[in-house]
Amino acid sequence: MKLNNSVLHEILNQKGILHFYHANTVATSITFIEQGGLLARGDVERENLIQTIQVSDDDDKLFDVWDDVFIDIVDLHGFFPRQNLYGPILFKFNIDLLLDDNLNIYVTKNNPIYWNLQLSEEEKYFQDADELEKNWDNYPLQQKMFTIRKPGNPVLFDYLEEIIVDDPQVIIYENINLYQEALNALKKTTEHIPELQKKIKTRVCSNCYCQSNYFKQIPHSDLRRLFLPFQHP
Repeated sequence: MKLNNSVLHEILNQKGILHFYHANTVATSITFIEQGGLLARGDVERENLIQTIQVSDDDDKLFDVWDDVFIDIVDLHGFFPRQNLYGPILFKFNIDLLLDDNLNIYVTKNNPIYWNLQLSEEEKYFQDADELEKNWDNYPLQQKMFTIRKPGNPVLFDYLEEIIVDDPQVIIYENINLYQEALNALKKTTEHIPELQKKIKTRVCSNCYCQSNYFKQIPHSDLRRLFLPFQHP
């Protein structure tokens, strides 16, 4: 159910939530930068652009969210003491993004990877801003995913504040520094877009298990998918 954007903006301000977040892999993030904004996975596929696979792809297609763009209201890398599972590149937007009333905003009651075919629309989404506000504390922050429903075009970077890059401090295949390769790829992609390039920042972590997890828990093949551009040798 489409919610009222201006009312959503007011609710988030009252809750002290001032930013939206979208995490992805380096390769997919490069596509976003080249296209000038976030894209739904379905739109990337139709345009034959580059994106890496995600574990949620089959569920996204099954539950008709393949053509939607998902944004979080919390930086999950900071909210949980570990890396974001969707990728090491984080796009951080001001919530003034909501002031574009052309965007159809839905809010989920849980991540679609946890949905099933028996759930009704009322069980999947908040039906209006009043329901969201009244039940705010009954749903964890990470379950309340703001969904830009079927935008059909890039969600522009007008309200983008930062592009944050994880530094896993991991070298794979003997000489590939993941952080440096990711940073170089982003810098190359933005070399003619200085206003975006200056927004690229390195994440500073404290009391976080991300570097340990990257080093000990993630196979090199997955690290390659997460951190390297598509055309990396």
